[in-house]
Amino acid sequence: MNIRLTILLVFVLVIFAALALYFRPWDRPEPADETPWAWRIDDDAIVHLEVTHRGAPGNSLECSDETIALTGEERSIAYEKDLGRGKWFIVDGDERIEVYQQRWAGTPLLLSGPKVNRVLSQTIENPAQYGLEPPDSIIKITEETGLSYEFWLGNSTPDAEYSYMRLVGDNQLFTVPEIWARVVNCLVVSPPYTPPPLELGYFYDVDFRDIQELQVTHLGETVTYTPNPADRKWYAEVDGESSEVVPSEWWPLQLQWYGQPTKPGGPDTLGGWHVDEDGVDDPKYGLTPPQTTVRVSTHEKSFEFYLGAEHIEVDRDGNPILDANGNPQVLVRYAALPDDPIVYVINAVRAERTICLATDPPVSRPYDCP
Repeated sequence: MNIRLTILLVFVLVIFAALALYFRPWDRPEPADETPWAWRIDDDAIVHLEVTHRGAPGNSLECSDETIALTGEERSIAYEKDLGRGKWFIVDGDERIEVYQQRWAGTPLLLSGPKVNRVLSQTIENPAQYGLEPPDSIIKITEETGLSYEFWLGNSTPDAEYSYMRLVGDNQLFTVPEIWARVVNCLVVSPPYTPPPLELGYFYDVDFRDIQELQVTHLGETVTYTPNPADRKWYAEVDGESSEVVPSEWWPLQLQWYGQPTKPGGPDTLGGWHVDEDGVDDPKYGLTPPQTTVRVSTHEKSFEFYLGAEHIEVDRDGNPILDANGNPQVLVRYAALPDDPIVYVINAVRAERTICLATDPPVSRPYDCP
């Protein structure tokens, strides 16, 4: 053999041997078993869903920012896909109600197959121990081919991170993430109905000339205003003493506004919006308890509304927008009504004038209020 060719072959073999020693594929650990799927379905193929849930009395379920108290009563619901339009509907007897897409979006994908956290055993010796006899929840998923999958959900694990589950027709005991099980259970205890439209207009509507008393309380300070029909003047009662109101230029207009304080979308509300549909108890809004309470009474009835913290305007990066004086820009304050979970807003000037009626009653001049 040609000596040069021999040297070349030896050189190539040395290179391959060095590469083999470097990478050492025989020393690599065996790949870990992938977390198994309970089942796998194409989410577009799911056409029907039935959910039954029986929560233990005294427990509760967090669904879409609301807490649902469970009574132990069995509840069931069904969902059906309109293949022609690709839309999902809640089936209520003979009636079909289209789901609220903002809450429903992603649900078919969620149900297309959960990943199992652990396979605890190949057989379930005592199903009742895991809340699987009877099951807490029964879920049946049907594909467009007619193939169905039924699975049962049981109790949460002791660390509350997972829920026990079994697939009907399979004796294995699984655990799946608790948050996954919770979303499935919420489909029956809090179905994704379209919320009713907000009622726009006024917090209440009375003729301001019928107002017999206006009471404003701000951070513990209370001033009560009453009209005197004899001289057609208003009087402010502060610490048991009554003083004549010295009308400012905005007093008549503000008084009319107390007869018709506007909700978002009303004629005077800047921006026409609300900020939270059920967040009135969130401390950041300053509404529970309210910073300011306004009570308006006529001969027939009394009305209340509340003012809370200021809403700071921010830019796209979340930084406060500053006004001409370098202070955070405040255009509105948070507001609320009794027994209403919605957080509204009202014009900041209306709010500041209202607060002034409690902290600095207009009974003398000069009057320093916006």
